[in-house]
Amino acid sequence: MKRMILSFFLFPILCSVPLAAEDNKPIIQVIPFVIEGLGQEEARFISTLIQSYVTDIGDVVQVYDAGMESPVQENETYSLSADKMPDFILSGSITVDQDTRILSLKIIKNETGETAYHTSIHRTTTDLTLKARSLVEAAFSTGFDGMFHEAVSQEILAESRILGTWRGDTGIAIVRLQRGGTGIAILSSGVQMNLVYKIEDNSLKVTQISPNTERFYHPMPFEVARILKSRAEPWQYVLFLYDNGTVLRGLKTFTGVRYEANRFVELIPGSVQEAEWTKTSR
Repeated sequence: MKRMILSFFLFPILCSVPLAAEDNKPIIQVIPFVIEGLGQEEARFISTLIQSYVTDIGDVVQVYDAGMESPVQENETYSLSADKMPDFILSGSITVDQDTRILSLKIIKNETGETAYHTSIHRTTTDLTLKARSLVEAAFSTGFDGMFHEAVSQEILAESRILGTWRGDTGIAIVRLQRGGTGIAILSSGVQMNLVYKIEDNSLKVTQISPNTERFYHPMPFEVARILKSRAEPWQYVLFLYDNGTVLRGLKTFTGVRYEANRFVELIPGSVQEAEWTKTSR
């Protein structure tokens, strides 16, 4: 079985480390996760998500010296300067056992040596990804007497709670959800996209039903957008309700694309990214 040691700090967008932690934020050292049985892209995406959720809780510091090669090898020593000694050390693993995905988190409180463990089992990688935020928050909040903050919990979904206007995620100006399982999205390019939705297993599943147009992919080069128009799968969302019915948060699945300048390189079907919609007063 393929085994990877993934360092969170392989991802440039998340690499900035503050010179000093804020007064009320702990310093968290993140050891690269051991990931077995997942493809490299899946593993990288989940690792990036977990990294971003940890940075919401505390200030994350590097787990290896600048001179160390990345990714680091198992059982290596991670050294930090004296002014960046961590309050907590987070490590973990994601393994695939037949048809289940197992996430294991381990948190050590440096001052006392207390150790908290958190394990969860998921039927699919998508399920694990959708719940990653609440799992990380739960591991910290319940592991040490709620010293950070309470874990964010999903709320009961009903049509009456999701009707109305939402500020969309990247590329979407607004979303209007209507009675009877229909809706529209006004994209940043100004074009309208028709949607259908259903509530299932306390999640909101939203799917594009409008035929693709080049303007769905603004501001990509026209030649790239034209290829996506003919070959991209419909956008799909799986969202959960949070914050007293004011936030829908989850994942968007779409056909990604790689291009250089104006030249198309390849399509990336089944691409996944985080999505968050916020209720507006309109």
